Amino acid sequence: MDTWEKLKFGASIAGVGLLMLGIHWVTDRVYPETYLAEPAYKVADVSEPLVDLGSLQRTWPAGLSAPGSRATLRGYMSHIEKASVPASAEGPTVVAPPPPQVDLATALASADVEKGRQTARVCTSCHSFDQGQDRVGPSLWGVVGRDVAARKATFTYSSAFAAQTGKWTYERLDHYLTSPAKAVPGNKMAFAGLRKVEDRANVLAFLRTLSASPVPFPKPEKPKVVETSPQGSGQAARGAPASSSG
Repeated sequence: MDTWEKLKFGASIAGVGLLMLGIHWVTDRVYPETYLAEPAYKVADVSEPLVDLGSLQRTWPAGLSAPGSRATLRGYMSHIEKASVPASAEGPTVVAPPPPQVDLATALASADVEKGRQTARVCTSCHSFDQGQDRVGPSLWGVVGRDVAARKATFTYSSAFAAQTGKWTYERLDHYLTSPAKAVPGNKMAFAGLRKVEDRANVLAFLRTLSASPVPFPKPEKPKVVETSPQGSGQAARGAPASSSG
């Protein structure tokens, strides 16, 4: 096939593509697709939002790709100031407070080593659990209690990690595993982190086993007892027994 034939072949393909685009543009103008901003019918005694904003946020921007999604969102936003929250027949809704945060020591006391072993499998893409065997990242054998950049002799750390001082305590490892990028900005570890304290505690319990002398867990703090004053005494009770006068 000579150059002229190639040009004709290419021009024909480009012409077909332009023709299809032109037809699509004309049909969109002649027969536009319209979608209702509000549902065409409503179920009696059922009040529901026009748009599930939570679902839309989780799938953004893919959540707007379904037919009519953009028109529905525009209709919702144009009437949002008129929206009202239906009153419940049972009275106002009481929002429950968030559950209390579990401290690390308490989570470690009930941690599951086997679950931690399963979760820590993601670490094996860069780390080894065997003593003295470095990979893309340093070996995790004996990581609890050792210096942060202790393996400088056998492993080349990033400048961000090389500048770190101190030891890998349970608290420091917990902070790092929550978000490595935030804990040590500029490090090379491409791991988003573990958001649940239970998952981190399980992993830390497993890492504790990678040592000939495992570091003890920190002791959970005892809950503070609010001292109250007995009626008529005029003094606050401090936990000491009352003195006897005879």
